[in-house]
Amino acid sequence: MTEPREDRFLVRMYDCRPDGLVKTNTLMQYMQEAAACHAEQLGLGIRELERRGWLWVLVNMRIEMSGTPGWGDEVIVATWPSGHSRLIASRDFIGRSPEGLEFFRAASDWMILDRQTGRPKNIEHLDLNLPPSGPKAIATAPPRLRPVEGYAPVGAFRVPFSAVDLNGHVNNTEYVRWALDAVHQHLGNLPEIRTVQFTYMAEVFAGNEIETLVRVDANGRLSVCIRKQGEGSITNAFVLEICQ
Repeated sequence: MTEPREDRFLVRMYDCRPDGLVKTNTLMQYMQEAAACHAEQLGLGIRELERRGWLWVLVNMRIEMSGTPGWGDEVIVATWPSGHSRLIASRDFIGRSPEGLEFFRAASDWMILDRQTGRPKNIEHLDLNLPPSGPKAIATAPPRLRPVEGYAPVGAFRVPFSAVDLNGHVNNTEYVRWALDAVHQHLGNLPEIRTVQFTYMAEVFAGNEIETLVRVDANGRLSVCIRKQGEGSITNAFVLEICQ
């Protein structure tokens, strides 16, 4: 097993919702930073992949909350590689307080894309010297989500340049922020999040036209779909589900 990496993050005022608790997309930023630093440490980070003409992209993630940190709290994020297949490399996370109180567990799946073609690479053929895998933080591997019928349109906008990250596309945390904003706009409030899962289906870039849609099923399960509009076409880019 590869030794987990631990990073400490202080919850700042600008990281919080009006109730003083940290935003879900901010927790994702903490995890993303910890993952990026660990990948660099292992020789598999953005610099090495950029040299080869590739990039990491997040394709699936599930977060299970047991507590939510607030303003002034310190969050220790532990992360480690947790397995891989032909196209997917998995990475898990546990977030806790300095006293050992667990805040969350998360499981994530990543692909390596070719920067020129946007096509996924076969990880097993890339001579990456992948590290040994650690245990799963979440027992059941989260399946990829698919859009369903019955969404209600909530809003539409053009993607701003400020949403673009180091890889030249919209950062994965922005999709989550947009989705939760859509839930709040649709319901008039944002329900407590105990478990949230999301799947990425297409890259989004500055200037793309985006539509957000929300669905609430008979059991109260919330689902958000983000679509991007092209010339005469609509592409599903992202799906999120909140499980109460």
